[in-house]
Amino acid sequence: MGGLQSRVENMGSNKLLQRLASPEHISVDDVFWNRLLLFERRPFTLKEDEILYEKCKNLCTMFAANNLRSGNFGSLLRVFLSKSSEVLVSAELDDGTCSLYTHNVLLIIRHLLRHLIHKYPESEIIRQLEVTGPSSVKKPDAEPMLVQLVDSLIDIIVHVQIRDATYNLHMETTRTLLTLLSLSQFTVESSSALEVYQLIYQNRQAECFLLTLVSRLVSQHKQPEETGGSIILHIADFFGLFTPPTDPDSSPLARISVLLITVLINHCLDGNNVYRNCLSCISDGMNNLFKSICCALDKEETTLILYYLLHRNTSFRAFVLSRSDIQSLVLPMLRTIYRGSDNNCHHMYMSLIILLILTEDNVFNKKIHTTMIKNVSWYTDRNLTEISLGGLIILVTTRTVQYNLLKMRDEYLHTNCLAALANMSSQFTELHPYVCQRLIGLFEVLARTYNRANQELVAIERALRIILEVLNSCLSNQLVHNTNLIYTLLYKKDIFETFRNNPAFQDIIHNLDQVMQYFTSKLDMEGESCNDVDTVSAIIVKAAHQWPTHRLQKFPELKFKYVEEEKPDEFFIPYVWSLVTQYSNIYWQTSLFRQH
Repeated sequence: MGGLQSRVENMGSNKLLQRLASPEHISVDDVFWNRLLLFERRPFTLKEDEILYEKCKNLCTMFAANNLRSGNFGSLLRVFLSKSSEVLVSAELDDGTCSLYTHNVLLIIRHLLRHLIHKYPESEIIRQLEVTGPSSVKKPDAEPMLVQLVDSLIDIIVHVQIRDATYNLHMETTRTLLTLLSLSQFTVESSSALEVYQLIYQNRQAECFLLTLVSRLVSQHKQPEETGGSIILHIADFFGLFTPPTDPDSSPLARISVLLITVLINHCLDGNNVYRNCLSCISDGMNNLFKSICCALDKEETTLILYYLLHRNTSFRAFVLSRSDIQSLVLPMLRTIYRGSDNNCHHMYMSLIILLILTEDNVFNKKIHTTMIKNVSWYTDRNLTEISLGGLIILVTTRTVQYNLLKMRDEYLHTNCLAALANMSSQFTELHPYVCQRLIGLFEVLARTYNRANQELVAIERALRIILEVLNSCLSNQLVHNTNLIYTLLYKKDIFETFRNNPAFQDIIHNLDQVMQYFTSKLDMEGESCNDVDTVSAIIVKAAHQWPTHRLQKFPELKFKYVEEEKPDEFFIPYVWSLVTQYSNIYWQTSLFRQH
């Protein structure tokens, strides 16, 4: 393979690859393997991997047809097992040669596996792996090849230190595991019923394996720079299609490891998923994990990991909620939600769910109003020089509700936004005038739409009711600390007129009327002196301290709790694999993926 410089278009005529794919058996100790594996590989883009897949189809088909006679896949696997054993024993002393050979044989195995997975059921793939050539002698006590392959892959990840010399080997090992796991997308069988899943989920090192993958997220190992002038031929030259990677990620190993974690924790939910359990119990190193997650929340797969940790790991959730720098976590998510109309909606949904989970905690709801944020550059509706984190959350969620109800009309999205607003409402404090305008402005826009009695009447009525409940909750609990909101209510009091006699709203409107009547009377007592904003505001502040709290009717506490869907895998598995196909730089013919 690597001993020849040939363009990818000519791979079908490459003599080394033709011999591998022929009916001729190649023994493990044949010098052929050293010639085949003598190349240096550079990273491929997804497009380049697709080209490689298409150009190698005929070669792989010939290999699969002849392998049942030649047993060359078994020889290839035994070469890998031998090379990986050397790496495991002497990785720290390796000058890079051993890791390179191990990487290269694994690269070929992965491409062949991918072809088999696209075409055959698991039973036939296992049969292909187990065939031995005429000169091969299989030990009677030897474990099946698939078992040895999975064990060896996990051994490399757990036990081989990440260095410049081993970085690409770790990348290829992780890609091979993802390729094996992709079998679930090409079969109607439950993932739990597949032998490859059973081997990975019942592996003796499963917990260490998961923790090692998490440590990669934390460590963010940088990809080593390519060195020129190697006497080993570059596979880029061999394929004739290399272009410099355009992905700005400095740690592709961290990214592909997180993708693998998302696959592991979302499959096999009908049994005891050791990877979910392990992630649920992580309690060490949370500070570094928190910081790494905050720096990578622009990536959807990292947001998924954060969601799982907050939803399932009580220690991690408590740690996050105790942080004094909670804005490090919240701001990237707000940016994702704010840009939701331009970004993938799934990423926005997951960020909203996380926000809802956070707002279930009253300490969080208090803290966000004392945490001040300066110069929010991504918020382009208005120049925000300084605003509380709580105020920014209100701005982003109200904007999302308005956009969704009037354009996207996704009930799940605006329901989560309104639930988060409701959870925060009893702790609203010192809201910025602009925040108050946008909150009341949302009610005003929806009220106009509601009064036109369009088809979305029920959804808009529910939204209006919750907004009124949010206002009532704030005034019932924090009236003295929200004089800007009172000012805005008085300024916009006419928008509530048509709802006073509506049975769906009149109980909650009664409370708002009590507030507006009280403050209006105080202003009337001042007469013509109330002729500017500052004077009116001062009167409202003074009157707020004299507010008789007994005047408001009591309503149940406004609290919503996130509950995961009964069958979460129906959403998460397709979503996770869509991320893997986008960001792993592994090409799959996704049109063949089974429908979930």
